[in-house]
Amino acid sequence: MTFVLVVGASGFVGRQLAQTLVSQGLRVRCLARNPSRIDDLARLGCQVVQGDLADPTSIERAVQGVDAVYISIHTLSQQSGNTARKDFADLEMTGIRHVLTACQKFAMRRVIYVTSLGIRPNATSSWTRGRWTIEQYLLRSGLEVTVIRPGQIVGRGGHGFESMVGQARKSTAFVIGNGKQRVRGIAIDDLVYYLTGVLDEQRSFGHAFDVGCDDVLTTDEMIDLTADFLGKKHPRKIHLSASLLRIVAPLIERIAKMPKGAAQGALDAMRSDLDGNPMPIRRILPRRPLPYRDAVARALHTKESLI
Repeated sequence: MTFVLVVGASGFVGRQLAQTLVSQGLRVRCLARNPSRIDDLARLGCQVVQGDLADPTSIERAVQGVDAVYISIHTLSQQSGNTARKDFADLEMTGIRHVLTACQKFAMRRVIYVTSLGIRPNATSSWTRGRWTIEQYLLRSGLEVTVIRPGQIVGRGGHGFESMVGQARKSTAFVIGNGKQRVRGIAIDDLVYYLTGVLDEQRSFGHAFDVGCDDVLTTDEMIDLTADFLGKKHPRKIHLSASLLRIVAPLIERIAKMPKGAAQGALDAMRSDLDGNPMPIRRILPRRPLPYRDAVARALHTKESLI
């Protein structure tokens, strides 16, 4: 039976991934800084280990004995302890190095890494440039690496989608940027389909794949579409200048305990479209993702039915 480690299991994608892997009959180990946050995964049968990407000893302990490692982490989010004021790109690269060192020590070769659309070496955002460097480091490591790049992930519990729903409920929405950034979305179930589908797929080794549905919508269009499903009027939109917000980005990072440069990197990422090309992976895994409207409808119905 395949034994898989999920790094980032307390996050939205990692949690959904771990649940699906268990349902498919795989043994799953989950790494978390705070294991109590994933008690639900332990109850499902996941083996939960405490550890941190910044701690190489805990990473070795987590990697030992597994057949594959999924990495789904988000260093733009709040950090704890002394890592809160370190550069976000350095944090992620340090963690990735610790994972690869452990993989090499235990002759574990299979790694799947989740990044995002828009990753390229000449991107305006330091975050996307930094992740390009990490992707290349992984792909050139000599291990069997696959990189999966989603756009906006549609599902309740996902930070980006929850923010979209919150804006759609209001009479006035405050939108960072001009609202014209074009984004390709993907339902969380479709993203997990790709992540699990590439696990044993040798044709994916050594490649990075954009994933998403056929629809590419602007930020304003996504808010309005979500409002339609909520039965709300399209909110009036006030667009906040990302350039001006960059001035206060260091203060935001300090208050929110974000790594250094994280807020500025996220703001810069909003200056470029996140559309990508989802066709190459479909030649390997042919299921077509849900259209954006259907993904939103499913996500909202799932939540509303529980209220």
